[in-house]
Amino acid sequence: MYIPEEKVSEILNTSDIVDVISESVILKKSGRNFFGLCPFHSEKTPSFSVNAGKQIFHCFGCSAGGNVLSYIMKYHGITFPEAAKMLARKYNITIETKDIDPAKRKLFHLKESLFRLNKTVMGIYFDELKNSAPGNKAGDKARKYLKQRGISDDIIQQFNLGFSPDKWETIVKVLKEKKIPKNIAVQCGLILGRQQKTGYYDRFRNRIMFPIFDVNMQVAGFGGRVMDDAMPKYMNSPETPVYNKSRILYGLHVAKQFCRQTGFVYIVEGYFDFLSLYQHGIKNTVASLGTALTPDHVRILKGYAARMILVFDSDTAGINAAKRSIKIFLKEGVDTRVLVLPEGNDPDSYIVKYGRDAFNELAKNAKTVMQFLLQVSIDTHGLSVEGRIRILDDMKQQLILIQDSALRSLYIKDLAENLNIDEKAVLEKVREHYLNGPVKRAYLDDSEKEEDTLASDRREEQMISLMLNFPKIIEEIKDRDVLDCFYSEKLKRIAKKIISIDPGKEAFISDVMAKMENSEDQELIASYAMNDFVSENIHKTALSIINRIIRVRKKQQNTLTAKIISAGKGCDSDLMELLKQKQAEIQQLHGRL
Repeated sequence: MYIPEEKVSEILNTSDIVDVISESVILKKSGRNFFGLCPFHSEKTPSFSVNAGKQIFHCFGCSAGGNVLSYIMKYHGITFPEAAKMLARKYNITIETKDIDPAKRKLFHLKESLFRLNKTVMGIYFDELKNSAPGNKAGDKARKYLKQRGISDDIIQQFNLGFSPDKWETIVKVLKEKKIPKNIAVQCGLILGRQQKTGYYDRFRNRIMFPIFDVNMQVAGFGGRVMDDAMPKYMNSPETPVYNKSRILYGLHVAKQFCRQTGFVYIVEGYFDFLSLYQHGIKNTVASLGTALTPDHVRILKGYAARMILVFDSDTAGINAAKRSIKIFLKEGVDTRVLVLPEGNDPDSYIVKYGRDAFNELAKNAKTVMQFLLQVSIDTHGLSVEGRIRILDDMKQQLILIQDSALRSLYIKDLAENLNIDEKAVLEKVREHYLNGPVKRAYLDDSEKEEDTLASDRREEQMISLMLNFPKIIEEIKDRDVLDCFYSEKLKRIAKKIISIDPGKEAFISDVMAKMENSEDQELIASYAMNDFVSENIHKTALSIINRIIRVRKKQQNTLTAKIISAGKGCDSDLMELLKQKQAEIQQLHGRL
C-alpha cells in the first residue's frame, strides 16, 4: 500500500505528536518541551523530549528520534503504511492508497485479515457462551463455571468472554461458510492441519475463551482455559503477525487510563486474577498471559505508571516466578514492589474472600525488590555464619543490576546492617562480582565502541540546526555554496535534502523528516531540530557560522596546497609521502561521518 505524499503531509499536519505519544508515555512539560521516560531504552531520569511546535521527538539517552509517524512505527514495531493508517483512523482522515511492493502489500493485507478473522471468531465464542439455548449442556456448563468463579455478566460482556464447544470443527465450518481461506486461519492459530489425513481441526475446544486485545483495541489472539483438571490447563494463540506475546499484556487496553490515574500498576499472572481484581474495582491491573515478563512489557508499562507491583502466590512456584521477573525490572530501573499473598491464596481467591479494602491494605506493605530477595534468601539459608555468606552471594548478583549508583549504595548499606557484616566488605564483594561479571564486560565493550565513533564537525551540525529552525537562511546557504565546504559527506547529503524542501512550507521540519531515507537520518534530524538558539540576531549568528565554515575550508586547502608545493620544490620525498597520508586520513575521517 503506497500512501500519496500529499496524504502523508495531511496526516502530519493534522496529528498532534504530544497527544499521540502521551497515550504511551507519561509526559510532563518543562520549558518549551515535554519530557518523559524513554520507551526505547532503560532509564530512571527522563531524557525523552517531545517538541509540540516542531512536532518531533528525541531521546538524549539513546538518540531515538523522528516525527509522529516514526514514533508509531518504532513503538508498535509496524510498517510506515500501518503507522499512517493508524493515525489516519485516529484523526478521521481518509486514505486513498496506491500500489507498493507486493511483499509489503501482502503482509499488510494479511494483518488486516487476521484482525478481522479474530474479531469474527470472538463473536462466535461469545455467542456460544451467552446465546446458546437453555438446555445446551455445554453452554450451561460454561455459564455455571463462570458464575462459580464469581465472574459477573458485566465483566463477561465488557471483555467478550466466550466458550469454544467440545467439537473438532466448529471454527473450521464457520470458515467454510464465510469462505475465509484456510491459510489465513492457520496463520491466525485458530485451526491446525491434521497429521494422519487431510483437513483441519479447531485448536481451542471445550474451553472458556479470553480474547486478547492489543492497546489499539484490536483482537490479536486468544487464551483458553479448561473447566476441569484436563491438561494443559491454559492454552494461548501461537505467535502470529498480529500477536506478539512479548509485547502484549492482558487487560492493558482498558487498564491504561487507571494506571495513569493512580500512578502504579498491579501485575498478576492469570486471566481470572485480572478479571477478579478489575471486577472488585482494582482496575489498574494487567496480566502476563502466563508467560515470562519481558523488557518490552516493562517499557510499555513505564508509559502508563511510575511504580509496578508484582502480585504472586506464596507457594514455591509463585516465589520462583517473582525471582525470575525481578531481574528485568532491576535492569529497566523501575520502582518495583513485590506483594506475596498469604499462604493458600492467589489474587483471584484473595479478592473474592476478603474484598478490595483488604487487598489495598495488604498492598501498602508490599516489599521493595531488595527486601523481598533478602527475605527469600534468609528463609532459604538462615542467619548462621555460613548462611549469611550464601545470602551475600545471592544478593551481590542482584545488586550489580541496579544502574542507579546512589540507590545501589543505599541497598548495600541496608544489606550490611541486616547481615551484621562490615559495609566495606559487602561493597568489596559486590565490586569484585561486578568487575568479573558480564555486566562489566558489556559496559567495557560499549565503551570501546563509543571510542571508535567519530564526531562530526560541530559547525556543520550547527548549520543544519539553523537550517531546520530558521529556514529563511537556506537561500543564503545556496547562494554561497556552503555545502561544498562541508567535510562530513553524511552531513552534506542530509543538508542537500533539507535545501530541496520548500522553506516556506508550514510543516517544514515534518516534510524534511519524511524526506529522509532511513531511521538513522531521521534521528539525526530530530536531534538537530531540538536545538534552541539563544540569540538576538539569528541571521547574524547564521552568517558567522557560514563564514567560519567557508574560512576554515579555504584556509586548510591553501595551507595543504602550499605545503605540497614547497615539498615538491625541495624534492622532499618523506614530506610528500606524509602529506599524501594526511590527505588520505582526512578523506577517510570524513568519509565515515
